[in-house]
Amino acid sequence: MHVVDGEIKYVETDNTGDDNYDGLHQVRACLRGRSMRRRVYNPDRLKYPMKRVGARGEGKFERISWEEAYDIIATNMQRLIKEYGNESIYLNYGTGTLGGTMTRSWPPGNTLVARLMNCCGGYLNHYGDYSSAQIAEGLNYTYGGWADGNSPSDIEKQ
Repeated sequence: MHVVDGEIKYVETDNTGDDNYDGLHQVRACLRGRSMRRRVYNPDRLKYPMKRVGARGEGKFERISWEEAYDIIATNMQRLIKEYGNESIYLNYGTGTLGGTMTRSWPPGNTLVARLMNCCGGYLNHYGDYSSAQIAEGLNYTYGGWADGNSPSDIEKQ
């Protein structure tokens, strides 16, 4: 990524060396990776907590503070656990961009959220896994680690 004054200007992929590797094309970032700038600056991207104020489906929301959002989440999680048990809390780790502020460690059971939920008595875990062992190992050699995403301090900046 090329960043100027804290703003992503463009995403560039590998443009070094020969484009021919024993008959294979040069490795380039996928479209998803190259479109990260659009994702970051999309006008529809949520940058702060929103609370629904209308009926479901009306599309009416208001901005709330992080503290209020955390209180709502904590209250509802406590209610769900009390009414339905810890099995009612499921942590899905295979959506969006793998990695990020809340899912920064591997395996998924070591993420910040999973560790927090273990302190609350556990959660419903997934069965099986993606065939990602080769990806995780390759990323260590390619990038020095597998995780991507923002730092936890980004939450504090809001």
